[in-house]
Amino acid sequence: MGKKNKYGVPQKPKPQHQQPLGYGKKKNRLSTGTKILVALAFIAVIVVAASYSLSLNSLPSQNPQSNQEPTGYPQNVAPQFYTNPTVSSDGTKASIPADFVTTNKMAFIDLKLEAPTSTLTYQGRTVPLEYYKSGNYLPLITFQAPSGKVFTGIRVCEPCGSFSFHIVQGKYLECDVCGTRWNLDNFADSSGGCTTYPPPEISATLGDNVEIDLSSIQLKVAS
Repeated sequence: MGKKNKYGVPQKPKPQHQQPLGYGKKKNRLSTGTKILVALAFIAVIVVAASYSLSLNSLPSQNPQSNQEPTGYPQNVAPQFYTNPTVSSDGTKASIPADFVTTNKMAFIDLKLEAPTSTLTYQGRTVPLEYYKSGNYLPLITFQAPSGKVFTGIRVCEPCGSFSFHIVQGKYLECDVCGTRWNLDNFADSSGGCTTYPPPEISATLGDNVEIDLSSIQLKVAS
């Protein structure tokens, strides 16, 4: 019980004064310099975030076809036979449409000979025609190189007895038998076992047609 006054009435206890929490302690305040540094750091973070967002938006959209081979000269070309060449009446010239070559990049032509021939000596080389359709045809090749040059020659790699080729890697003519490769533009930069036996060239002129001069091979072609 609390104390009573002189009249016997209980006295109310005097409230004890409590100091507020933290009273007497110094408040931790940031200096003006620290405030400036904090503000600058905050601004820097905002600037970096905005720059990163802009850089993402400026990147080109990814195209699922972006890893595909570039358009232009094809990487791999299989030969296309041109079966209806035009032959002059004296059998010394033959021609095919130029766009057939430029579109397909490579054409094979078989010219029917007036008489079967077992071997053909041409440019110091011996072409074994007897191994191709029993010597009844002269196998030719004409192709357009990546440079745009059109080449025409006898379709043979005689050491391995091959009469077939295709284009690989967009720049090499490859023998289908021995795998020897020659650069399409100049037959240099070659590799394989028959590097000195690329198809021997035959003179030809290019216009609307590829006109092949057969007079140098001294063989008559059936017209």
